[in-house]
Amino acid sequence: MNRYFPWASAREYSTIENIPEYVLDNHHGDCGQVSLLFITLCRCSGIPAHFQSGFMMHPGAWNLHDWAEIYLEGIGWVPVDQSFGIPTFARSLEEEYFFLGGIDSWRMIVNSDYSASLMPEKKYPRSETVDFQRGEVEWEGGNLYFNKWKYKMDIEYLN
Repeated sequence: MNRYFPWASAREYSTIENIPEYVLDNHHGDCGQVSLLFITLCRCSGIPAHFQSGFMMHPGAWNLHDWAEIYLEGIGWVPVDQSFGIPTFARSLEEEYFFLGGIDSWRMIVNSDYSASLMPEKKYPRSETVDFQRGEVEWEGGNLYFNKWKYKMDIEYLN
């Protein structure tokens, strides 16, 4: 996937009508956008696939991240993270291919689907209509977009 649709920073998901089509048209996308295209292609081919997102939490560096899982008969759900297998960043061919069926231990899964309902349901429109890693905040006057509030996450690494 990354040979044809390399990672690139992209617009907010909520501003894109059809994310897989956006990736096809622009020949790039971020981790979630390329994952959604991959999931679409798998499903069109009869391969069960779903979206996962959360945080990559490597020591000294953490960030939001999205990837896919496919279902293989006799094996179960297998992670596919084409963003972490980017040839230009992988230190070896082995590492490049590892993420096409493996996942590192530095993940915290927040979602196993996209555009999931929130409970309790929000009164105002969501800031992020596809993904949900940071949370959503609203008050009686409306929704608070991400630039109006901050969150902090402390990570403790255990030996």
